[in-house]
Amino acid sequence: MKITASIVTFNSADEIEKVLVSLLKHNLEMDNIYVVDNGSSDGTTEIVKKKFDGVNLIETGKNIGFGAGHNLALKSVQSDYHIFINPDIIVEEGEIEKMAAYMESHKDVVVMTPKILNLDGTEQFVPKKRPKFKYIFAGRFEYKFKWCYKLRSEYTLRDVVINEPTEIDCCSGCFMFCRTSVLLDVNGFDERYFLYFEDADLTRELQKYGKAMYVPNCSVTHAWHRDVTHSNKARKIALRSMFQYFRKWRGKK
Repeated sequence: MKITASIVTFNSADEIEKVLVSLLKHNLEMDNIYVVDNGSSDGTTEIVKKKFDGVNLIETGKNIGFGAGHNLALKSVQSDYHIFINPDIIVEEGEIEKMAAYMESHKDVVVMTPKILNLDGTEQFVPKKRPKFKYIFAGRFEYKFKWCYKLRSEYTLRDVVINEPTEIDCCSGCFMFCRTSVLLDVNGFDERYFLYFEDADLTRELQKYGKAMYVPNCSVTHAWHRDVTHSNKARKIALRSMFQYFRKWRGKK
């Protein structure tokens, strides 16, 4: 069984070493890991070259987007499973092996996401249902209005106790464990999304071939940087992606 992984970086010098060190504690060899750098200016690529010489480094020279970056890695991948990983993710020893074992014993599952943890060990509630405008709107004001908090909780299943693997509508792009053959069948990410909503879109494409699952007995830690709440540029990108997503999937189950 072969597992590959790709990480798309953009000024990720503070994070890239930690995630690579954590991955190398598993059965992932350096030549099975791809770092796609989208034109970093903070020394990210220098860290990879100096400390992780065996890792496949792809330098785009400019920011081509999240999905497009991962797709560059997919062009070279030959594996049973492929993992999309954010640079701000840490994976503890044994977790990837648990995920692979789950996928091996559940051939009808094409993509899974583990429990996502904050740095303090609490659960990070990321979307598990398909995006709807009401959920996106509520996310902007979830801590200001009770009804927005309730809608956001519905979107992320925050108030649902999930102790067993559960089928979901959306896997988080911060960490997606995928069956490589199906990824290649759907041609990876839709590159019309520069950033945001590409994970919801890919999950739906993959679900044409099998199940998407949330597996809570596996976990990763995510130092979440939610740019969309702080940057006008990020908000515009998110809105553009949102409209692209709703146009594409309008009227489809």
